Amino acid sequence: MTWNDLTVGQYQQLYKVLKQPDKTNLDILTEIISICEGIPVDEIDGWAFKDLVEKEKEYKFLEKLDFDRTAKKYINVNGKRYKFVHEITEIPAARYIEAKHFSKGDFIEDIHYLMACCVKPMRKTWRGWVVDKYDAKLHSQYAADMQRAKFVEVHNCVVFFYLLYVELIKDLQPYLMQRLKGAMTEEQAKQTMEAFQLITDGFTAQSRLLNLSASA
Repeated sequence: MTWNDLTVGQYQQLYKVLKQPDKTNLDILTEIISICEGIPVDEIDGWAFKDLVEKEKEYKFLEKLDFDRTAKKYINVNGKRYKFVHEITEIPAARYIEAKHFSKGDFIEDIHYLMACCVKPMRKTWRGWVVDKYDAKLHSQYAADMQRAKFVEVHNCVVFFYLLYVELIKDLQPYLMQRLKGAMTEEQAKQTMEAFQLITDGFTAQSRLLNLSASA
């Protein structure tokens, strides 16, 4: 088994298991096998110890985020396809607000909701796949699909989104301030930029963490 075999949902379950300090290594291994292979914990408890030790070797890859970090153009899951938006300016402002909302919590636990803010649904036609209209009412459905997608693909796209967004904000702030000063008083411009900063704070905090992850 490799990182490429894990779904987002499976990784989220593993993450919860590894966050529990009171579990023994054997308990953790048993739950890892159960999550990744769909085998009930009770059944695994009946295995011979030597079989568990042998099985542990298959999950050594979990010790390090060692996989290709390329953000793919498309996410394919259960016969559906989503286009990841590489150009951040193509994402409506409403998606930024949603992404900030979900960035307030635990990054791993909310990664499927964040990813749902960064994609466009697609539909298959006789001409092939075409981008469909994003329906905000279906955000939970999009997120559910992202939870069933490959973890490495979703992780890479969300990291790409965060890092690109923060760089864009840094480049735009001086320009925005100049534009605002020409349209309102200096005090009004300052207040507007402060409000704008509140929207971006969640992103910048997460990007620092993701930078570390991406360079690991």
